[in-house]
Amino acid sequence: MALHSYHIFLFPFQWEKEKYKGKPFNERFDLNNINIQTGSMWENMPFPKGEQYETELYNEKNFFYKFVHKVLYDAGKTDDPIIKHFERKEAYSQELTYEIGITANRENTYVLKIKSIGIDLFSTGTGILIFYLENYQYPNLDDVKRINQFGRRIFPPYMVTGEGVSGTKRGELADYIKITGLFGEPSSYFEDFSHFKTTDNWKPARFIDSLIKDLDDTIEPEPVVDDRMFTMCWFFSDKMAGKIKDETQYPDFVSSNNWHEYLFVDSSDSSCQNKQMQQKLLEEHTYARWQKYGTLYGVTRYSFIAVSDEEGFARNVLLTYFRTIYVRMVELVLVQQSSTLKFSAEINMLSTLSDHNSQRLADNIGKFYQSYIRFVNQVYYRNITTQEQGIELYDMLQESLFMNDQVKDLGDEIGDLHNYATLLDEKKQSKNLGILTIIGGLFIAPSLIASYYGMNNVLQNKNHNINFSLPWVFCSIIVLSGLILWTTTTHKRNIRICLYVLISIILVSTLILPFFYL
Repeated sequence: MALHSYHIFLFPFQWEKEKYKGKPFNERFDLNNINIQTGSMWENMPFPKGEQYETELYNEKNFFYKFVHKVLYDAGKTDDPIIKHFERKEAYSQELTYEIGITANRENTYVLKIKSIGIDLFSTGTGILIFYLENYQYPNLDDVKRINQFGRRIFPPYMVTGEGVSGTKRGELADYIKITGLFGEPSSYFEDFSHFKTTDNWKPARFIDSLIKDLDDTIEPEPVVDDRMFTMCWFFSDKMAGKIKDETQYPDFVSSNNWHEYLFVDSSDSSCQNKQMQQKLLEEHTYARWQKYGTLYGVTRYSFIAVSDEEGFARNVLLTYFRTIYVRMVELVLVQQSSTLKFSAEINMLSTLSDHNSQRLADNIGKFYQSYIRFVNQVYYRNITTQEQGIELYDMLQESLFMNDQVKDLGDEIGDLHNYATLLDEKKQSKNLGILTIIGGLFIAPSLIASYYGMNNVLQNKNHNINFSLPWVFCSIIVLSGLILWTTTTHKRNIRICLYVLISIILVSTLILPFFYL
């Protein structure tokens, strides 16, 4: 049976564990705190199983710079990992299916074979859930577009007044999505969206939530972007490849509604109804390096698609690049996008916290700043390979997701927050210096009096009225200490001036008083 299309859905999400909320950023998202549940069908898999996957991993790693490997591949047991990779065990032992029921426009049920399900968790508090799907039953482009459009939805994008989700299903939402063959309660991997209410905001589909919590039920996942998973799709079509190869037909094909709908994941009518704008979008998002071979790529902020002929080279070589190397590339950019959004949310949270405990807040900001520096140096790469097509496609992905602007804005926000932490540190140091000043001030006058009397041996003079002088000295020390403490803590200018005058009078009186009794 021939493979007609290959679909990959990537769900980027933010994650948090209730147990670690309130702790510094790096402690909250330490991947060594992830514990696979007892009896879970997820497996931490830093190294691939089987000769085919081992070969593919070797080829992947040689495509990317070595310094990029830390964020792309699980290195196994390390002290401070950036990524942890998990795979679902059932995919290696039995047949799994991804079923999409649709009522919009016309009723369809699409059943695709699940090749693999994986989760990658990152130390930036983000993760990617990935479905690898094979289509052996539906050869038409219209069906492929419908699979992409409805198979990627994870919650209703809108609701129709008076109809709720039922109205949404007439246009943008699948009637249901179901995963079969997994161990566990079947209802956990079935979603018909009927339980969604207007009070449910950014809640992922039940099958998404169940899969992530099967790994660790203390993880609270939240969608990063919107109601859609990122969609990758490879479509085999000799007919379309022929139009791409033909120099006379190519201009019409590459500006057609068909190509626009496939590229921008529209199942029926193109979402752009202005010819000039559509033409501009297609020029910006089409990658035509191998046009004369009949292969065409397209990249948008929510899709990475390709078309080729049905020959063996496309099936055995190009598709392998697509589902391995290009998936890693897409995943990296999605993690960069998710991380910038996660960091922005963290900045917002830290900036609204009370500075009652300024030292703790400054410490938390400092550790968060360290996590940001790590992100810039080990996640946000400007170049990841020496391969020309890799450089060009990676640039298209980053541009489509506006990564350069997002990271620049994030850097400005982080800089402002870091300056705030510096001010808190300076404020704390100033306060500590003020306390030391007060303590020192308490001893200045008493020390001066004691040393004055001791050095001049005034009290040792035989004619000195010692019974009068000693009580006055002791009382002066106590009164001066109290006045100095009060003076250093009061903020009213007139009171402070009066207190300074009184302190001066008492101090001078104490120092000259003994000379009247010599």
